[in-house]
Amino acid sequence: MRGDQHDEREAFARTFLTYGPQAPTILPGWDAEDLLEHLLERERHPHLVLGSTLPGPLGHRAAAARAARRERPWQERVEIFRQGPGRLSPIGRIDAFSGEGELLIHHEDLRRAQNDWEPRVLHPETAAQAWRAVGLMAPLAMTVRSEVTLVSPLGGRRFRSRRAVGSLRVHGDPLELLLWVSGRDEVARVRIHGDASALQSLQEGRRSL
Repeated sequence: MRGDQHDEREAFARTFLTYGPQAPTILPGWDAEDLLEHLLERERHPHLVLGSTLPGPLGHRAAAARAARRERPWQERVEIFRQGPGRLSPIGRIDAFSGEGELLIHHEDLRRAQNDWEPRVLHPETAAQAWRAVGLMAPLAMTVRSEVTLVSPLGGRRFRSRRAVGSLRVHGDPLELLLWVSGRDEVARVRIHGDASALQSLQEGRRSL
C-alpha cells in the first residue's frame, strides 16, 4: 500500500524532499534533480528520452517537453514519483518482479552521497526484496571470470562464469550486495575473500547497472 512505512518508494520520496534538488549523488555529474528526472522518464516518459535524440521537429518537441517538466516545482515532481508508474506500466511490472532493485540502488545513490549517511536497517520484507533483486541482477550486472558466491544472512547465491578462474566469496547484507554487484564499490559495505587468481579476475572484470 502506498505510504506504508516499509514502502521503498515512499521512503525514497521522503529522502528527495529532505535533501532537495541540488543534493549530490554518487553518480558522476548527477544531482538529486537529475536522478529524479531519470526515474520519472524511466517510469512515465521513456518516449521523450528517445524522441529528444531525433532530428527535426519531433526532437525539438521532446526536448522542450523534458525541459518544461524540470520547471515544475520540486514537491510536485516528487509527488508524481511517489504515485508510481501506474498499474499498466511495464516498468511497474518489471520492478514488482525484480524486487524494486532499481529503486533500492538509486535511493542509496542519493543517501550515500550525503555527509551524514549511515547504512539502513531494512524491514525484513525490504531486505527480502533486495535479496531477490541480487539474484536477478547479478547475472546481468557481473562479468567476472571466476566463481562468485554472494553470502547474506538470507542465504547464498553462486554464479559461475564460463572459463571461471578461481573463486570468490562476497559477504554482506542483501542491500550491500545489491550495491556491490551494480559496481558501487565506493559505498557498498561487503567483505571479499578469494584466491589470487579470482581477485585478479575481479579487478579485470566488470560490474555495472
